[in-house]
Amino acid sequence: MIPLLGFAVSTAMLDVYAGNQLQTHDPVTVAALSFTMVALFFLAFGAARGGLRATLRPWRVSRNDVLAINFVTAVCWLGTLYALKYLEPAIVSVSVFTLELVFTLPLSPLLRPGTMVLRTEIAVAAGACALIGVLEWRSFTGNSAVGKIGTAAAAAGLVLIVVSALSGTCTVIWAKRLSEAGHGTRSILAVRFFAIVLVTWGILAVTGDPRFVAAIAPSAILAVVGIGLPIYLFQVGVGHTEPITAELLSSLSPVFVFAFQFLDPRLSPSPVTLAVIVGVVVLVVIGTAARHRHDIRMLVGKGATP
Repeated sequence: MIPLLGFAVSTAMLDVYAGNQLQTHDPVTVAALSFTMVALFFLAFGAARGGLRATLRPWRVSRNDVLAINFVTAVCWLGTLYALKYLEPAIVSVSVFTLELVFTLPLSPLLRPGTMVLRTEIAVAAGACALIGVLEWRSFTGNSAVGKIGTAAAAAGLVLIVVSALSGTCTVIWAKRLSEAGHGTRSILAVRFFAIVLVTWGILAVTGDPRFVAAIAPSAILAVVGIGLPIYLFQVGVGHTEPITAELLSSLSPVFVFAFQFLDPRLSPSPVTLAVIVGVVVLVVIGTAARHRHDIRMLVGKGATP
C-alpha cells in the first residue's frame, strides 16, 4: 500500500509543480527535456539489467503496438501539460482521472474481454461527470483557484483534458497488448517515450525557446518526481496489492493535488473544488466496490476461490 500512496502523492506533486512552472516555461520545452531524461534512464536501466537487444525486443516483435503506445503517450502528456498551463491543477487532475474512468466503460471489452459493464459503474460515471461539469463551469466563470482566465483559455483547457483522458485510456489498452505479447515492464517503458521526445525536439528546432537553459532544472525535477518515480512506485505497488486496492489508492491523487495547492501562492483553493473531489472519490469507491463484489460472485459461480 505504501508504494501506491507514494504514487498518488508524487502524481499530485507533478500536477501542482508542473502547473506552477508552466506559467513561465514552455510546455514543449519542459516535455522535451524531462521525457528525454526519462527515456534515456529506462533505456539504460533495461539495457543494464537485460541487455540492449532484449530491451528493444518490443520494437522488433510488436512494432505496431509500440508505435501506437508512443503516439497516445505523446498526446496524453502534451495535452496534460498544456491543460496545467491554463487551468487549476486540482481540476485537471480530477477531470482527467474521472474521464479516464468514463472512457474505460465503452473500451472495457478491449481491456477485459468477456467483461460486462455494471449498471452501478454507469451510474457512477454519470454522477462523476456531473460533478466535473461543476468544476469546468467554475473555470469558465473565473471561480477556480487560478481566477479569471478567459473563455478561450477555459475552453482550450477543457478540450485538452478530454484529449488527455481519452489518450490516457488508450495507453492502458496498448500497454496491456504489449504485456500479453510477453514483453516485460522494463522493455515497455524503454520504448514508450520515443515519439514525445522526437516531436517535442522537432518543435523546438523550429520555434526555439529563449528560456531553454532556465527550464533544465525544473524539467529534471519533473522527470524524477513527476514521471519516473510515479511509474516505478505504481509498478511496485500493483505487484504487491490487490487490483481493488490499487484503484482506490490511485483515486486519492486529486485530494493530494488540492492539498499541495496551498503551497503555490498563485492559487486560492476553493471548498467547492474540494467537495467535488471528495464526491468523485466516494463515487469511485462505490463503483470499485461494486466491481469487486461482481468479480467475487463470478469466481464463486465458477467454483474458484476468491
